[in-house]
Amino acid sequence: MELYEKQEGQLSFLPVEEEPDRESEHIMEAVLFALPRAVEVRELALACGCDVPAAQRKIERLKKRYDEADGALLIREVDGRYQMCTSPKYFEHLVRVVTHPKKPELSEVLLETLAIIANKNPATRVEIERIRGVKSDFAVNKLIEYGLVEEAGRLNAPGKPILLKPSDEFFRRFGVENAGSIPQPGPETESRIEEEVETEVLEQLGPEENPAPAGEEENGKDDKDQVSL
Repeated sequence: MELYEKQEGQLSFLPVEEEPDRESEHIMEAVLFALPRAVEVRELALACGCDVPAAQRKIERLKKRYDEADGALLIREVDGRYQMCTSPKYFEHLVRVVTHPKKPELSEVLLETLAIIANKNPATRVEIERIRGVKSDFAVNKLIEYGLVEEAGRLNAPGKPILLKPSDEFFRRFGVENAGSIPQPGPETESRIEEEVETEVLEQLGPEENPAPAGEEENGKDDKDQVSL
């Protein structure tokens, strides 16, 4: 039945909210529960037998229903995909019966490297080292080992350098929905960071020391030797 209202002698139709498709929501719940990873909307559309825009509306409605229920389970958006997970408020109860590996603690070096990758997205090792001023192989390898960074293909340039991007675990751990939600530093912040880095480098070198010429061993020192994790 169509609804309408009369305005100044004219009839205008009122928007009618789409009724929930419980069967499709149940299918989506089953898919999200069964798969131990974030699921793309196109996969949900395939499971429900509908187009992608319709699947997007259905999963957002289902996500809202879980949020309003405030129960033990949640549906989270992870970089444009969706995953079912337990509510953080029940973590202390879960660890009593579930063996859960301890999350690695991130040093300042790892956080700094991770911030560069998240903001550049994707970034090459050369870009990371140019911004940080030191070799970053150790930090990058650690982030990959912790599952916070993953490869995103190769850059179409000489040498085909590997591109690095934040992983799904990064978005889950830091509560970020997608790459667009990551705050970007403004020009003033970037200038302040550059000044702080220059000051830190001078302090490490000492007042009577001069930076080693480019190409010498000091310039290629790995951050593993400089920072203890």
